[in-house]
Amino acid sequence: MVTMIPKDFVILLSGVSCVGKTTTAYNILKQCPEFKMVTELDIVRLIVREAINDVNKLLDYYNKENVMKKYDYLFSSLTDGDYVILEKQAKIMQEYIKILIQRQQKKKIPTIIEGMSIIPELFFCDNGPQDEYDKNLLFINLYISNEKEHIKRRETRCNEREYTKGTYSIKYKIENMKEKNNILHNKTVNLSKKFSNVFSIDVSYMNQDEVTCKIIDILYDYLNKN
Repeated sequence: MVTMIPKDFVILLSGVSCVGKTTTAYNILKQCPEFKMVTELDIVRLIVREAINDVNKLLDYYNKENVMKKYDYLFSSLTDGDYVILEKQAKIMQEYIKILIQRQQKKKIPTIIEGMSIIPELFFCDNGPQDEYDKNLLFINLYISNEKEHIKRRETRCNEREYTKGTYSIKYKIENMKEKNNILHNKTVNLSKKFSNVFSIDVSYMNQDEVTCKIIDILYDYLNKN
């Protein structure tokens, strides 16, 4: 039985809005305090730094149009956009997620990286994980199959954050996320048939403690087998 989490281990936690990514990540930290957490906001900060560097280059090269094309899809709404938009954003984010993974592994800091722009499929090529990703990575997608439960969670978030969203608007948002939710799940399930470090969990009928325990069980089972 594994008692120590490798110091260069990284968990990538994906899923559409309101499936519980951030809450789950915090709960994992409570039970496995050796982990550090990186949110999508942290990744965006990296991108902003890169954007500033690119803008500075404009002073010399005047290539504003090409620079802005690089970031165009980041300004589209992940909640409202379709899977094509999500994938394009994820491809932009992937470059920076790679930087974070390499940095945390080099520093020997076990890390959870969570965000809607994480698509496990992008980290694999036809024959397996891309060269830069070793076995100390675990990809977990949180999927929600029950639309009513998804709506309920969206309502809870709106109430907690005092959003002024009516019932119709909330249902529209969830309906709009259905395609992304299902495609992300199906693509991740297909990957899981080939690779032992990829999982998609249906969280519809699980509370937060159950989701956390499930992931920790997956983590230790994976470590024991590898």
